[in-house]
Amino acid sequence: MSIAKDPDDPALGGNMIGGDPQTFHPALWDYLIDRFSLTSLLDVGCGEGHCLLYCAEQGLRVKGLDGLRGNLRRAVAPITLHDLRSGPFHWPADLVHCCEVVEHIDERYVGNVLRTLANGRVIAMTHAVPGQTGYHHVNCQPAGYWIDKVTALGYAYRPQETEEGKAAIRTSGAWTYFMASGLVFERVDGAAQPGPVQRRLQRAVHAVQRGVQRHRR
Repeated sequence: MSIAKDPDDPALGGNMIGGDPQTFHPALWDYLIDRFSLTSLLDVGCGEGHCLLYCAEQGLRVKGLDGLRGNLRRAVAPITLHDLRSGPFHWPADLVHCCEVVEHIDERYVGNVLRTLANGRVIAMTHAVPGQTGYHHVNCQPAGYWIDKVTALGYAYRPQETEEGKAAIRTSGAWTYFMASGLVFERVDGAAQPGPVQRRLQRAVHAVQRGVQRHRR
């Protein structure tokens, strides 16, 4: 298998062309669908859309985003071109799935990543740990880093569901990155998603931040 890349922008891509069996875990998705009564999915950094295709076949309403144009051309399901460095993506869903993505995005854009994850009632994500090698790994962090950041958004870390999800993959006879670093979160009752006014304010703040960054360059 070869890695999908943009020769002019190493921050984009990193997924395996044709799909990566270590990010494809239908046993996990089946478990989450049943456990949380899911009806919709947002896949952040969806690559070619293999998760989208599977979950759509299970009856979920799905949306995927990726920043690499080549992935759109090879996609097995419709996906949206979006670079998280340009800002967060808004599409509320029962589940936000983000597998082998966050370590590829520079930490200065982590706010965009977090606001995108916050679309979900449930979040299932993986992360690379410090020292973990890989294509364009620029933000490798321990689990506690992501737990702190996501719970600050109004989510609770669900260790039982995390372990049950890993067990489901193991029972299926597969091994995926979720078994190494998977995390499941659920929005706490009463923790609302940002409304239209808050989102406009966030976009305005982000525009100012980008202007400052361009000025510094």
